[in-house]
Amino acid sequence: MSKHPLEPSNLWLSFTIGNREAFTAIYSAYVGTLYEYGMRMLKDEDQVGDCIHDLFTKLWANHKTIGKTDNIRFYLLGALRNTMMSYKAREDRLPKEEFHHPDDFVLDFNAESARVKKEENQAQSHLISAALEQLTGRQKEIIYLKYFEEMNYEEIAEMMNITVKGAYKLSARALDALKIIMNVDKAVVLWMLLQYKSQLF
Repeated sequence: MSKHPLEPSNLWLSFTIGNREAFTAIYSAYVGTLYEYGMRMLKDEDQVGDCIHDLFTKLWANHKTIGKTDNIRFYLLGALRNTMMSYKAREDRLPKEEFHHPDDFVLDFNAESARVKKEENQAQSHLISAALEQLTGRQKEIIYLKYFEEMNYEEIAEMMNITVKGAYKLSARALDALKIIMNVDKAVVLWMLLQYKSQLF
């Protein structure tokens, strides 16, 4: 019996030719990431679960016509984002472009993850968490994608349906806002974001 391929590109290829084991492996590997991202946009477990279910149902139904990808995580996050925006538009009877609102994206890691590991770092975690909550929805989203999902600006631009230049500008504005809110240098903001991520993940 041949060993199931673990390389992302091979796993995706196996899925597209109808390998259910590969499909299940993809689901198992990425459902946690999709759920975390989904909860920050919809903030409702049932809705997020429905969207993830719809996404994977459509993936399997269309597996023969789905193109190649060497970044499964990026592909799935983008597909889930589109699924959620369509879901929200149907629920609210709003066009997709009106989905984003300053309060639409949540970066309250403490409420969902509760993974702050060291007591001595809690004050710093609360500081950066409180500062993040003062950002707009799109600023929160780009901070999450850039510094927590570690996407590049090209991927972020595609995800958020903006230009690469727009992604750079939005990220810069978000960092400037954090700098002002916390009254620290930009380098300190970046360091605190990395520390915050390491404590949570």
